[in-house]
Amino acid sequence: MSHVHLRHARLAPAPVVTKAVATAVAVGAGLLLPVVLARVVDRTLAGHDTDAWLLAFAGLLIVRTLAEAGGEIAGVTAETSVLGRLRHQVVRQVFLLGVPGSWRHALGDLIARLSGNAVSAAKAVPYLIEAGVEILAAVCGAVALCWIDWRVGLTFLATAAPLAYAVRRLALRSSSAFATYLARLSDIAARLTDAVSGRRTIRACGTGPREVARVLAPLPDLARAGMATWQVRRAVSWQVAFAQTVIRVLVLLVAGLGVADGRISPGAFFALTLYLTIALGFVQQVDTLLFLADARAGAARVRELLAERTPTAGGTAQLPAGQGELSFRGVSVRHGSRTVLDAVSLDVPAGAVLAVVGPSSSGKTTLGLLAGRLIDPDEGEVLLEGVPLRALDPAAVHAAVGYAFGRPVLLGETIGDAIGFGSRARADAEHAARIAQADDFIRRLPAGYDTRLDQAPLSGGERQRIGLARAIAGQRRVLVLDDATSSLDTVTEAKLAAAFTEGLADRTRLVIAHRAVTAARADLVAWIDEGRVRAVAPHHTLWATDPRYRAVFGSAA
Repeated sequence: MSHVHLRHARLAPAPVVTKAVATAVAVGAGLLLPVVLARVVDRTLAGHDTDAWLLAFAGLLIVRTLAEAGGEIAGVTAETSVLGRLRHQVVRQVFLLGVPGSWRHALGDLIARLSGNAVSAAKAVPYLIEAGVEILAAVCGAVALCWIDWRVGLTFLATAAPLAYAVRRLALRSSSAFATYLARLSDIAARLTDAVSGRRTIRACGTGPREVARVLAPLPDLARAGMATWQVRRAVSWQVAFAQTVIRVLVLLVAGLGVADGRISPGAFFALTLYLTIALGFVQQVDTLLFLADARAGAARVRELLAERTPTAGGTAQLPAGQGELSFRGVSVRHGSRTVLDAVSLDVPAGAVLAVVGPSSSGKTTLGLLAGRLIDPDEGEVLLEGVPLRALDPAAVHAAVGYAFGRPVLLGETIGDAIGFGSRARADAEHAARIAQADDFIRRLPAGYDTRLDQAPLSGGERQRIGLARAIAGQRRVLVLDDATSSLDTVTEAKLAAAFTEGLADRTRLVIAHRAVTAARADLVAWIDEGRVRAVAPHHTLWATDPRYRAVFGSAA
């Protein structure tokens, strides 16, 4: 159980070590207190002076109090430090995984791992230290019982061993049940996130009750897993309480007989009762152990995400001069058992406009993602200016390839920030906005380019034009436009096409086309079907010669 949490403890070594040392000092002082008290009792009964021993007792109490206070402070510091670093790792990993990360993990699942699961993992670190030190103290207490009287010690060991085994077995059961609970809870979170994102569609279709049923479908399994967890805790509660009472009665009975026989002094009996409480400390840690067992399930979900293989970082090569010559050499992409692209080879001439056409799920968007290394192919290579993308410095790829999507997410505080995201030159942002036909409506906003995004009432078409401007900004030599004009009216789209022809003639454009008019404006069309390139030719040629090509525009979304 502990090795998962110890990995996280390494994230904040200083407060973790401080917590461990402070807890050990507090427990060590507690182990010495019975010895001192026994001496006080025996010397008092014998009529001897006890001032020195009382002073030692007071000193131990002060040390224990200060150590416990320091341990609490260090524990909180360790928890917050581990949580901060763990969340940083998770967020970094999500961005490193990029698009592939969104295929395997739904947004709600990622949020659950970043929030509740990470919190459980971080809280487990100080609890693990406390439980470890207290269990070590319990072992020392058992040794002390044996040292005072071997009969007492043997009685304790014989009765405590079955209880320790039962606690361990129940903790494992609790961890398994809680792992199922977390999985069902994450499933509900993922479904709820999807439903919230599509709430307008749900309301328009009048499918609210059906969506509620879909989101809460895992609830019975969640309830069963939760009940299983609490059943374990209930079993632990009564079994531990009963066993603890039995152990105390038997040990004190044997000790009392020792006092009656004269082999145990009154002071030693008093120390024995205190050491018995210390030895039973592992029972007091049952709740902590169950929490650690449950936290292990959350920590394992965090580690699972962090252990996922991320794309290779890339090389250090820089791009040679050029206008965006793009080549795909036998690229294949698989999502699980499904082949999305199958050995695709395609050349996009520098400065050309290539429309990628195909039915839904044919691999169009995946081809676009490959162009800027948002994903890597499972086989084959993508080359820019004749250099494999994997060999290029990632910063060089980001600077050379821009993306505009059908539903752009605008990042930053202002309109200007959103356009210049990754490029801070205002003049460049304004130039890009003019090409994207966005400059006019931006200047009509209350503060123009300085208008805050949360105060800018933007239509779908306006958001798309800002997304286009963001892709254009930075003098990128390749632009990938994935359904990036779907919300524009016909007149604006025609103006935009003309502006692209005049302002972006020196850039390569890869256009994921869903409409015949978009394909018609391109220099070439790459017709993709079932993950393979069926043909590469001008739109008018394919339209005139192949009815299957014409049928694509009746079926493509």
